Amino acid sequence: MYKQYLVDETYTIRQIFDIFQSLSEKKMPTGIAVVHDTKSKKVIGTITEGDLRRSLISGYKLNDKINNIYQKNPILFNAKTSYLELIEKIPAELISRKRKSKKFLSKIVLIDEKGRLEKVLSYHDLWEQKVASHRHIVVLGLGYVGITLALVMADKGFYITGVDNDSLKISDLKSGNSYVKEKGIEFLLKKCIDSNFNPQKSIPADGDVFIISVGTPIKENTNSDNFSPDLSYLEQISIDVGKKISVGNLVILRSTVPIGVTRNFVMPILEKYSGLKCGVDFYLSFAPERTAEGKAIQELTELPQIIGGINDESVEATAAIFRDITNTIVRVKSIEAAEMAKLINNSFRDLIFSYSNYTAKIASKYNLDIYEVISSANQGYPRDMVPYPSPGVGGPCLTKDPFIFSESISNNSKTLFEYGREINDSMHEFVYRKVTDETKRVGLEIKNLKIFVCGMAFKGKPETGDIRNSSAVSVYNLFKGDSSELCCHDPVASKNEMISLGLNPVEFEKGIQNCDIVMFLNNHIFYEKIDLNIIINKMNNHPIIFDGWNIFKFDNIENYNSITYMNLSKTISNIIN
Repeated sequence: MYKQYLVDETYTIRQIFDIFQSLSEKKMPTGIAVVHDTKSKKVIGTITEGDLRRSLISGYKLNDKINNIYQKNPILFNAKTSYLELIEKIPAELISRKRKSKKFLSKIVLIDEKGRLEKVLSYHDLWEQKVASHRHIVVLGLGYVGITLALVMADKGFYITGVDNDSLKISDLKSGNSYVKEKGIEFLLKKCIDSNFNPQKSIPADGDVFIISVGTPIKENTNSDNFSPDLSYLEQISIDVGKKISVGNLVILRSTVPIGVTRNFVMPILEKYSGLKCGVDFYLSFAPERTAEGKAIQELTELPQIIGGINDESVEATAAIFRDITNTIVRVKSIEAAEMAKLINNSFRDLIFSYSNYTAKIASKYNLDIYEVISSANQGYPRDMVPYPSPGVGGPCLTKDPFIFSESISNNSKTLFEYGREINDSMHEFVYRKVTDETKRVGLEIKNLKIFVCGMAFKGKPETGDIRNSSAVSVYNLFKGDSSELCCHDPVASKNEMISLGLNPVEFEKGIQNCDIVMFLNNHIFYEKIDLNIIINKMNNHPIIFDGWNIFKFDNIENYNSITYMNLSKTISNIIN
C-alpha cells in the first residue's frame, strides 16, 4: 500500500503533485512523498507540498527534477516504535532540528531495520490512537478463519496474540508448522512466529482489540429435521473476553451468526462480565470474513471489508485496523446489516448452485449433457450466467450458512435456503444411484468391484486440503459395504485426516491399477493433467468412469472396447450386457 509514496531523484515536480492527488483520492495521508535509493531501497529523503510550492516561488518549473529540492535529512522513526513512544519522541526531534513547530509533525515516516519505507502516518491519526498496528490485537480461535487473519495482520505489522484451547495447534504454530493447507501460510508463519505473532492458550491481560473468530457449527434440532447454529463456543469466548476487556477496548466479531446475535447475545454477555457499558466504555463491531479457501491470504488484502458497529465510534475504530489490510472499507449503518451481508453472500452461492444441480437431474432423465446445455445457454447471453453443476456443494461454510440465515427468519416453515441445501445434499445419493444403476445395467456385481474415489477435499479450485463436509466423503461413505475394495485419493488432503474419517487413502497409481470404477469428485488440476487413455489401460475390463466435474469431456468412445463414461447427466457406454 505504501509503495505509492516512493519516488526517486529523477521525478519531476509535476509527477510529485500527481502523486499527492492520487493519495488524496484514495483517502491516504497526502502532501508528502518519500525519496529512496533505487538500488538499496533505503529512504534518503522526503519532499512535501510546502517544499514544492517554495521551489516554484523561487523559479523552478513543473518539469524540473526534485533532486535539488527534497529534504535530504528527513525525520524518520523505526516502524516498531509504539504510538506512545512516537508521541513522546516527535517534540524532542523537532526541537533538536530547530523546526518552527516544536510539537506537531504533519506526517510521520516509519522505516524498517534496513532503512526501507514501512508506512506513512498522519499526526492526527497517531494522536487519536487510531494507528491500529501499534495496538495489541488478540485473535480468539485459530481455526481456518482465525489463523489466516492473524498471520496476515502480523505480516502487516500488527502485534498479534493468537488464542486457541487446542494444545496441538499451539504447539504446531510455535514450531512454525501450519495445520491449515493454504497457499502462502507457511511463509507468513515462519516470518512472523518469532517476531510479532504469539500463539498461546490463554487470553492476555493487556489486549486492546479482541477479534472473535470461533466456530458456529450447526446442530440438528430435536424432534425436527432442520438445523440451527450451536452458539456455545461463542457464548464461552464472550464470557472469557468479558472478563478481560477494559475501558477503551474494541471487540470485533468475525464468526458467522444469525442476524441480531452480536447485539442481543454477545453484547449483554460482554457487559455482564466486564461491568462496562458497550458504546460508552468499550466498542463492539461485526466485520465478517468472506474469503475462499485456497485464496484466503490473497483475498484478505483484496476483498472489501464490511463493517457494522454498535455506534459510529465502533465502526471507525474497526476501520482503523482493517484499512492497513485492505484498501476498501464498506461501512454499513448497523451491526445487523453487516451480519446479513455475510449470510447473503454464502446463501446465494449455495442456492444458485442448487439450481444448477437440479437442472443436472432433469438433464439426466433425457441423457443430455448438462455441461453442453448450460454452456450453450450462457454463450453470448449478457444476463445471469448459470454455473455448472457438481456432485454436491460441500465445505465448512456453504453447508451451514444457509441454516444460520434460516434461523434469522424464526418460523416453522422450510425456507428457500433450506430447500437449496436439500437439493445440494441430495446429489450424493444421486451420484451413488447413477453409478450403481450402471453396474446393474452392464451385469457387474458391485461387491466384486474395486472402486476408486478421487478428489476428497470439498473443492479442487482454488486448491485446498479441507475435507470438512466434503461431498466426496459423503459419496464414499454410501459405497461402504457395497464393495470389497474401496479406496480414495486426494493430491492435497492429509492422509491422517482421511484415515480419521474412516477413508482408505492410497497413491493414485495404486488406486487406478486394476480398478473397475473410478470417480472424479473434485476438479483439482492434478486430475486435469491425467491422460484418460493411460487410465483406461490400467483399469480392469469393462471400466466405468464417473467424471463429476466434466474434466475429460469424453466423446471418442468408439476408440475403446467395452467402456462406460458418465458425467452428472449423460452416460456413454458400449458395454453390451
